[in-house]
Amino acid sequence: MKFSPQFWLNAQDCIKGAIMAAGGAVYAILGPCILKWDFIAVDWTNVWHIALGTGLVYLFNKFFSGVPKTVEIDPQKTTVIEKPQ
Repeated sequence: MKFSPQFWLNAQDCIKGAIMAAGGAVYAILGPCILKWDFIAVDWTNVWHIALGTGLVYLFNKFFSGVPKTVEIDPQKTTVIEKPQ
């Protein structure tokens, strides 16, 4: 998996943000309507607001979070500890 550095967004982050936006809108607004099969009462303005907010919050989070730390293990310095049974 490719990670973008802190204070930087790549295309993968934007695609994931769009997926989060769509998922957030479906879950928050359209989910109850699907269960009731009542799409007439949907306020589509709220759907867009929730989708936009969810996507922007995801991108905001990715922008300010850095690359996860990596751990390198040196096999020559590693010992196996046997667990007593």
